Amino acid sequence: MPLADGVVVRPASSSDIPAIIDLAVEAVRHSVSPLRGSRQEAVQEYRRADLQALPEVLTLPESGIFVAEDRQGRLVGHVIAMTGRSESLTGEPQGWIFDLSVTPEFWGTGVARRLMERAEDFVMAQGLRFLGLGVTSTNKRALAFYERLGYLEERKQMVKILSPRAPEEEP
Repeated sequence: MPLADGVVVRPASSSDIPAIIDLAVEAVRHSVSPLRGSRQEAVQEYRRADLQALPEVLTLPESGIFVAEDRQGRLVGHVIAMTGRSESLTGEPQGWIFDLSVTPEFWGTGVARRLMERAEDFVMAQGLRFLGLGVTSTNKRALAFYERLGYLEERKQMVKILSPRAPEEEP
């Protein structure tokens, strides 16, 4: 799959943070489970607040944040990878992908693949054997993408809806 013409993948800098946050906030709509019944605006507000620590995260040696930019210097994708994590059952050190986002106009151009390759190289350079990530079960496009890259299903997260009403509707 050819990389989109003129797209460059490079380590993120502090000046990229606002664009990374904006893209992650926009892209989260593709990752929210329909079981949650969450309002899109609330999800996006939560995502934006969750990423406010990104300037500090960028300075950590265990963070690998990479961006893809087009010929005009516009950020069209990013990946946020971290080391210093452990697998929850074995305690084995592993890397973790916290976010991969690509603007829809660049889907299918190889941008996401190149970002993941950079993240994988970063994690392997730390001497780690495993790189994990989470993906919503209804995000079929992302599931197929990760499977093509060689990612395997290791466990499933189960959820039970305990109340027919959303929490904000509770008396």
